[in-house]
Amino acid sequence: MKFLKRTVLLIACFALIVCAGCKSNETYYFYTNIPQGSFEIGNDDFQLGGIIAGYTPSSPDYEEEDVSNYTALGYRITVMLTDVNFVVSSDFESEENKQKYKEFCQEVVAQLRSLDSAISTAVTYSDINNFNNAAAGEEIEILQITYEILNIAKAMYEKTNHYYNPALYYNIHAYGFGAAQVYPSKASELPNDEEISKYTELASRFGEVETREESGKYYVTKPDFTVEVGGETLSLKLDLGGIGKGYAVDKVDKLFDKYGYKYGYLNFGSSSMLFKSNVEEGNYTLAFKNPRTLNPMDYYFSTPVRNEKISTSGDNNQFYIIDGTRYCHIIDPTTGKPVQTGIMSVSIIGGSAAEDDALTTAIMAMGKEQAISFIEEHLTDRKVVFTCG
Repeated sequence: MKFLKRTVLLIACFALIVCAGCKSNETYYFYTNIPQGSFEIGNDDFQLGGIIAGYTPSSPDYEEEDVSNYTALGYRITVMLTDVNFVVSSDFESEENKQKYKEFCQEVVAQLRSLDSAISTAVTYSDINNFNNAAAGEEIEILQITYEILNIAKAMYEKTNHYYNPALYYNIHAYGFGAAQVYPSKASELPNDEEISKYTELASRFGEVETREESGKYYVTKPDFTVEVGGETLSLKLDLGGIGKGYAVDKVDKLFDKYGYKYGYLNFGSSSMLFKSNVEEGNYTLAFKNPRTLNPMDYYFSTPVRNEKISTSGDNNQFYIIDGTRYCHIIDPTTGKPVQTGIMSVSIIGGSAAEDDALTTAIMAMGKEQAISFIEEHLTDRKVVFTCG
């Protein structure tokens, strides 16, 4: 198994690359557009359901260089209540190179802190909180970073035929997810269908969110629409946390290039990641965690990655089970309820991490057949793998 011993990665939604062959009594399937021979199956419980057509692989050329004196330095920071870790391998012997690395870290931290100021619900006067607290139909001024993330979200909303929808705020909270994370313990504590229907109707107005730029300033207008729930008038609210993490990964990738760092990786809460080159092997070996186990060493699939960004969504991150039904934090916009499509996890390799964050969430809600058609039509430039129960 030399293929699996190249690198150990600290990943939560994926897994440490160490063991294989864990066996249960269930059989699961995975579907991918990654060509056979470019991945390995790590668990007998998982079978290849099919190869999705359309992906066109590329083989970029890499120049060999002397890395014998390279060492690795790492950094950790908490952003949006999430741990962010990054590692850089380079020549850090000279004072000049040490100073360059210090400046790199300062720019990365500044980029991540700006994300907090823009879209973190944990920051009282962040743009996202100001938007959520605004009245229906009101326009507010926002930061450029918020403007850019909103425009990406709007584009992904349209591309996925509304399966990605960051306005399902009330639905998420109704099921106990979000900041509070107070999970129901029995069926009688779940929200009723009338309540969910109103939340879903409100979320369906996300396409009416308007952004504009004028004289170097940025603005967003909330849809002039409300619903009544429990005697309270509600206007549209957003949660841009997922796609915001991917946006930050895209920005940090550019900082790696700006400072000439070719080797290293960044892990933003394990759902959004960046891999440059591996200083020892060239490729990193990425293993995807079995979404139906608590064993962090149990993976079902592995593949090499290099100079690529990765995003993952799954129903195994935040969930609870009531009367045999799994309720997770990913909401199906067609029902307003936690996804029940049979898809357990989705990972996308390549392209923009911000876009991939939205795309993985959308595919979770599509169901197998629609997901396959969408991948074949729209994601021929990215590698995708998803699992089904």
